[in-house]
Amino acid sequence: MDYYAIVHNDFDGTASASVYARSIGYLPRKVFFTEPTQLPQLLNTLIIEDGIKKVVIADLGMNQNGLQEAISGLKKIKRFNVEIEWYDHHVWKDEWKTAISNAGVKLVVDTSTCAAGVVFKNVGKSDDEVSKKLVSADCSVDIWLHNDPMGEKLRRIVENNRDYSWKEYLIKKFFNGVIWDEEFENILEDVIDKELKGYSKLMKYVKVYEVDGIKVAVAIRWKGPPDISYAAQYIMARTGANVFVSANGKSISFRSDRYDVRQFALKLGGGGHPLAAGASLRIPLIYRIFRKIGIIGPSLNWVSNKVIPIIQEVKFKQVEVGKT
Repeated sequence: MDYYAIVHNDFDGTASASVYARSIGYLPRKVFFTEPTQLPQLLNTLIIEDGIKKVVIADLGMNQNGLQEAISGLKKIKRFNVEIEWYDHHVWKDEWKTAISNAGVKLVVDTSTCAAGVVFKNVGKSDDEVSKKLVSADCSVDIWLHNDPMGEKLRRIVENNRDYSWKEYLIKKFFNGVIWDEEFENILEDVIDKELKGYSKLMKYVKVYEVDGIKVAVAIRWKGPPDISYAAQYIMARTGANVFVSANGKSISFRSDRYDVRQFALKLGGGGHPLAAGASLRIPLIYRIFRKIGIIGPSLNWVSNKVIPIIQEVKFKQVEVGKT
């Protein structure tokens, strides 16, 4: 049965597509990598080719702003007599689950694991040791367990190249049972070297605020390594902040080591996890132009003026251990 895979453009999405393919024994005809905010549009413009019998969606959450558009797209796909399976681990409201399920989708939401873990728990083969290792590595970094060193290594391999073709290549390697090899080892050495150089430049992109006695670090996205997760850890440790906010011009990301940042993202029409969330946020064109020529201040101030009042309004809510 030929199928499409639609997954998040990251390690968890890549791992989810790989685990699903290994579970059923063959690769998807096409893989579409996207972001949660772009999923509704993709569903509405997706061309169903002859022979496609199933669409599998993984590691893509829902938010209120995109719900109706997503439902419209799902119904269009169903008109081709195509099955739709959706596996996710983000936080969903009950009414979102009901609406998506009523559109004819087999929806599985499980916040106790990473998306690849959700796929494996529901369709995986219990004797598939490769998928087990891949899920362990993925969950280690995606839901902040940090209990498998392979996770930090593989995450860097996947995120080393944002091109979709690179992740398609990795899905084939994982599908064929390759978890680590000399090619990955060489890439890792190069990535680590670039990261170490990148850390020295980070602080010029950051401004630290204090809200109700808690430090919040706001940053404008920099070019090159380190990626946002590693940078967030570094900046929070360097500044003593417990919340990290990063904007890249089109979207905003929130990270924390203890406070629920999803509630902040929801105010901007986004969503995610309690400790890692995001939303669309387009910085005005003139400030983006300044940013391109190295003038960071206007963008940094604009983003700060957007998010700090939201944090002041919503307040901090500590996340219970294990409730991520």
